[in-house]
Amino acid sequence: MTPFGPGIIRILGFPLLALVSIAFALSTTGSKLLVVLDPSINKEDYSIFFDDLKDRDFALDFRSANDPHLSLFNYGERAYDHVILTLPPTQKALGPNLLAKPLLEFMTNGGNLLVLLNPNEHALGSVREFARELDIHLPFRDTKLVDHFHFDTVASPNLHDTVILDPATSLVSPLILQVARSKKIVYSGSAFALGNNQLLFPILRASDTAYVYDPAEELLASDSPFVSGTQAYLVAGIQARNNARAVIVASSSMLSNDAINAADSANRELAAGITKWTFQESAVIKLASVTHKLANTAEENPLIYRVKQNITYEAEISEWIGDKWVPFVADDVQLEFTMLDPYYRLTLSPVGANGDSELYATTFQAPDQHGMFTFHLNYKRTGLSYVEDKRTVTLRHFGHNEFLRSFEIPNAYPYITSVVLVVVAWLLFTVLWVFSGPEKVPEKKTL
Repeated sequence: MTPFGPGIIRILGFPLLALVSIAFALSTTGSKLLVVLDPSINKEDYSIFFDDLKDRDFALDFRSANDPHLSLFNYGERAYDHVILTLPPTQKALGPNLLAKPLLEFMTNGGNLLVLLNPNEHALGSVREFARELDIHLPFRDTKLVDHFHFDTVASPNLHDTVILDPATSLVSPLILQVARSKKIVYSGSAFALGNNQLLFPILRASDTAYVYDPAEELLASDSPFVSGTQAYLVAGIQARNNARAVIVASSSMLSNDAINAADSANRELAAGITKWTFQESAVIKLASVTHKLANTAEENPLIYRVKQNITYEAEISEWIGDKWVPFVADDVQLEFTMLDPYYRLTLSPVGANGDSELYATTFQAPDQHGMFTFHLNYKRTGLSYVEDKRTVTLRHFGHNEFLRSFEIPNAYPYITSVVLVVVAWLLFTVLWVFSGPEKVPEKKTL
């Protein structure tokens, strides 16, 4: 029996468990994972997928979409770090807390979202609206992706709707997914189209010979399919400006036990790569520190510089690998020194590792223009976390006692020489005038 009694244990138990789970989580944003799973879906059909998540220290909370107590927020804060939304095949709508607005608000607050579409049903209105906000255009009801040249001869010998994908040609973002090229990806479902959202990018696409059609309108669909070829996307991701991530998978069957256990299947590696990126276990970088100073001085981050001074800018960047931060090395990190427009755009050179981060640095001369300037580090690459830092400083003009003296300016030598010659000439003239006057003629005395 503790001196605090059982009540305090009940009060502190959940926060303490939450802190422990965060300490051992492999994700940089937490381990609390909500899985919205309809009761009609057999969880055992996806046991390998869920067991892999548990092995990576995620705390899975399985809830039904129509659970009246289900909420993504608790007292204004995120109740979960990540959400897996599996569309229920037996419901016509999701609960009020799973509409497009709450899902977008969840991402706005830093949450990560994985949406698994049902291969046999159309997308619900709330999910379709959420996808439209991301500029993803979902297919119509009962559509299928078929490929008459790359299909599973055992699973779909006639319909050709269980397609076989080659990782070498279907993987669009190798930074996110690294699958053995000797394996294959088994897929059954539909596909969607992508818009022009700059934050949106494809991850997995269909082959050149695949297309999406409605079996009820086979002849018409074959002439004008919903989407075809490499424009038919099966997995797409988006990373918001706050680094929250969302991934939409066109068919949840790609992550099922049947697809994972298929011969030479890469679906398990595919599932691991998708979830690691979505839940920020991979492709995560951060800015460890930023300093700027006068070159060859010790004082860091002064607020005022003078025009034409040599300035040194340094930044340290780390990358999350496995369960620790390591130095992130790249050759395309750039710095902009801007007022209204960039005066300089400089590439930061990697200097070397400094503990768990890589040091980047550059030295430049401040422009001959006084005003308010900004050090702007903006590193945004597809798939990687966005790194951005802005620091404003004042660039003043020369003080009255800081200008170069005339004798320090070579172009002033002719003028200095002319002044000296004038002075010397005047002195000589004065001396000659005073000491070299006409001789005095003696006056004649008169009688």
